[in-house]
Amino acid sequence: MSRAIGYLRVSTNRQAESGYGLEAQRDQVEQFCTVNGMDLIGLHIDVMSGRKTDKLHGRIAAVSAIQSGIANVLVVNTLDRSSRSMADGAKLVADAKAEGWRIVGLDGTDSDTVSQLVAHARLLVAEEERELISKRTKQGLIKARQAGKQLGKPSTIDRVTIDHIVELRSGGMGTKAIARALDTAGIAAPRSNTWSYSTVRGVLEREGVV
Repeated sequence: MSRAIGYLRVSTNRQAESGYGLEAQRDQVEQFCTVNGMDLIGLHIDVMSGRKTDKLHGRIAAVSAIQSGIANVLVVNTLDRSSRSMADGAKLVADAKAEGWRIVGLDGTDSDTVSQLVAHARLLVAEEERELISKRTKQGLIKARQAGKQLGKPSTIDRVTIDHIVELRSGGMGTKAIARALDTAGIAAPRSNTWSYSTVRGVLEREGVV
């Protein structure tokens, strides 16, 4: 019997806290392993929405367990859910082939049988879809703002501060640097004593600023 490690990823802390998405993935992986005669010996989880693959600590732990000989199959929902970019996913598939373990997706993907060309094509399509969704979402938010629509909960940050944040970002400052600059300037943070980079990032996202 093959020994499997399940890898699950949800995109936001809210999904992880509520169980939305996570529990469904867990059930599907467990059922898949049972039906296919795999011994599921562990589950690793990542909660993230960024593109930096060095933050996929759950996946790193899952792959490390397989490389140590504990298991020989990585079970995921889909190949693109186990990576954050085409290049990262392609390297993962290449490593599996070279080291003699498998990546099996609930969508039918199997690194043992799928060619690298097909795997690359699937990853590329998934990456293009993510880019298109992100672009459409940003365009929609910008148009809604231009039309004077209030998006989400009303901001507790005054317009002058919002404009200042956008100006600093346009000047090339990162979110952490902006947060420090706001604290140094004595500008009150909305929910705590100091500004966090996530609060700054939230302002920039609402304003449609990358």
